[in-house]
Amino acid sequence: MSRRHGVRAAIAGVATLLLTACTSTGPAPTASAPAGGPSTEPAARARTLAPDPDGVLPAASGTADPAATTTAVRFVRAWARPELPADRWWAGVRPYSVAAYADLLATVNPANVPATRITGPGRAAAATAERTDVDVPTDAGMLRVVCVRSGDRWLVATLGVREEAATR
Repeated sequence: MSRRHGVRAAIAGVATLLLTACTSTGPAPTASAPAGGPSTEPAARARTLAPDPDGVLPAASGTADPAATTTAVRFVRAWARPELPADRWWAGVRPYSVAAYADLLATVNPANVPATRITGPGRAAAATAERTDVDVPTDAGMLRVVCVRSGDRWLVATLGVREEAATR
């Protein structure tokens, strides 16, 4: 197994564990974008959103709020620091996370985080008024960060590897 494939497998494994722990109905489906990127047609964009933990698939809406992308990038920047002690790592990711996800992240050993840096700009892949899926490239692969609106700000609800990146 190549190092690159091994890193992707590690991200997929961590993402699956984190996503599974965030759902009450079993393993969470993986979000994916259609080949060639998200379509501009609302029905096609809606398919790029993974169901919420309650199984509801939100309908896609207009343009993504840039603040969601900013939150996703800041979260990944804080997340991709495997060299930190667990308490400092968690203190970095907690402010960008919904409470339940922050609690789950408190159990993560940062040494198992395969990414160490962001390698390009974050890009909104799909959006609704209350949720935005953001792709963030890292040195360990493309991450899909799901942000949800919490009052007047955006918070991270889950982090996973994009399906296309995991299967290459």
